[in-house]
Amino acid sequence: MGHRTAVGRAQGAGNGAQVVSSRQPIPVPRRLRSVPSSERGFTLAALIVILTIMMIFVAYTVPRQWSTVMQREREQQAIWAMHQYARGIHEFNRVHKTYPVSMQQLVEARQPRFLRGPKDGIPDPFTGQMDWLLVPATAITQQQNRALPPPNGPGGPQQPPTTTPALPMKDYAGGPFIGVRPPKTGKSLIVLNGADSYEQWTYTDVELKAEIDARQAAAAVIYH
Repeated sequence: MGHRTAVGRAQGAGNGAQVVSSRQPIPVPRRLRSVPSSERGFTLAALIVILTIMMIFVAYTVPRQWSTVMQREREQQAIWAMHQYARGIHEFNRVHKTYPVSMQQLVEARQPRFLRGPKDGIPDPFTGQMDWLLVPATAITQQQNRALPPPNGPGGPQQPPTTTPALPMKDYAGGPFIGVRPPKTGKSLIVLNGADSYEQWTYTDVELKAEIDARQAAAAVIYH
């Protein structure tokens, strides 16, 4: 018989099963190349260096970013508190025709209650203490000049903000005051009324009156 190249038959021992055989060569897997121990050590060292750099980067950037977030949050809380004190002082002046002469006088008012917040006053968010600086009424002229539009109109040159005069609560000898600001120095993240430093921050009864007058004027124009 001729040479069979693909299929051969054989009968089983009584079950008539076919056995198919193939003479095609079976592929033999290539032998894996062993990695020298020196290369494995180099790869491990490179991985350790990369992880160390990543840890240094995270340790340096995350605390700084978190500190910036916390500073901005405290600034927003401080500005909110300054607005609340300005409104309380404004209402006190509207009812009594004079400004309060002490923080205690403003805080203890109950009928009506001028200050919305804790019964002992709103603490400074930067320190958590009642250590606000009080802006005396003698600063009204300076505050009014800052609230007025520039002499050349809305597009005219703006005067640079100046340091707002203020005295610590514990050293305040009495006399009417028109607002508060935090006892903090340095640059701020939030610009308040054109001021980017805490010493120049201001929001007093004067700025509140200017905002009220501007809203009333706008409403008069709309409903005229």
